[in-house]
Amino acid sequence: LFVKEQEHHAYEDFYKNHFQQIKKYPQKGIPITFSQKLDKMYEHASSALGELFENPEKLSNYKESKKVVNELVTNVLDKEFAIKSLMKIATHDYYTHTHSINVSIYALSLGSFLNFNELELEELGEAALLHDLGKSQIDKEIINKNGKLTPEEFKIMQRHPVYGVSLGLKLGIKNKKVLEGIKHHHEKMNGSGYPNGLSKDSIPLYAKIIGICDIFDALTSKRSYKEAMSSFEALKLMKTQMPNELDLKLLDSMILMFR
Repeated sequence: LFVKEQEHHAYEDFYKNHFQQIKKYPQKGIPITFSQKLDKMYEHASSALGELFENPEKLSNYKESKKVVNELVTNVLDKEFAIKSLMKIATHDYYTHTHSINVSIYALSLGSFLNFNELELEELGEAALLHDLGKSQIDKEIINKNGKLTPEEFKIMQRHPVYGVSLGLKLGIKNKKVLEGIKHHHEKMNGSGYPNGLSKDSIPLYAKIIGICDIFDALTSKRSYKEAMSSFEALKLMKTQMPNELDLKLLDSMILMFR
C-alpha cells in the first residue's frame, strides 16, 4: 500500500483504530491468528516508539506507548502465549526503538515466568519500554556510532538513564518502581555500574530484570560492526563472563524460561 508522506498520520490513525476493532470484534472482520496479532502488535509498537523517540516530550506519544505496554501485557497473559512466538517477530537488526520493544518483550516474559501479577507486569513493561528514552537527548552520532565509544563519548552515553528519568517526570510518570527501572538498568551486582554504583540488593528488582534483558537483546541483535549471537551463545556468555555483574538467580530463571 502506497501512502503519501503527508497522509501518514491519517493512515496510522486508521490502522490503529481498525486493528483495535478486529481485536474487540473478530466476528465483524477477518479472523486473525495469535501469531498475526503479535505481528500487528509489534508493528504498532515500532511505530509508536519511533514517534516517542523522535519527540519524547509529547504527551500523546507517551500515551500511545502506554497502549503498547497494555497490548504486550495482554499478549503475555494470553493462554496461547509462548516466548518463541514473540522471538519470531522481534527485529534483530539493532535500532534504539525496536531494541526497547524487544527488551520489554523479554522482561514481561520473564516477569510472567516469575508469576508477577498484572499490575507488576504493567509497571515492569513500562519501565522496560522506556529504559532507553534518555538516549533521545544524546547526539545521534554517538548513538549510531559504528564501533567502540571513546572514553569521552561513553561518559556522555552514561547520562542517558538520568535523562530518561527527567523525561519521565516531565511526562507525568510518578510510579517510583517505573522510574527506578529506567534509572538503574545499568547498575551491576558488584557495584561497577552507573549512574549510582549500586550493588546487590540495593538495585531495584525491575532494574535487574531490565538490565539482563537489555544485555541479552544487544548480544542477539545484529549491528554494523558485529553479527548477532544465538540465544544459547548469548546466555552462555552472560553466565560465564558476567557472573559478578548480573543477578544469577534471575539469569537462571531466564535460561529456564527459554528452555
